[in-house]
Amino acid sequence: MSGKIRIQFTTNPFDQWRLSQVGGYIERFRGKEVFAFDRHDQYMKYLQLNTQRKE
Repeated sequence: MSGKIRIQFTTNPFDQWRLSQVGGYIERFRGKEVFAFDRHDQYMKYLQLNTQRKE
């Protein structure tokens, strides 16, 4: 699977940490900030890192 993936932006520090760990970034899309991933594997790693959440 290829193509850019965009998901809702969050100010949560843990979510932003996960984004930085996988090579994702924040961009503006249709006037709103979003988390963006250039590759599907980056997004999948982002999801996998959620298992480290401690809340």
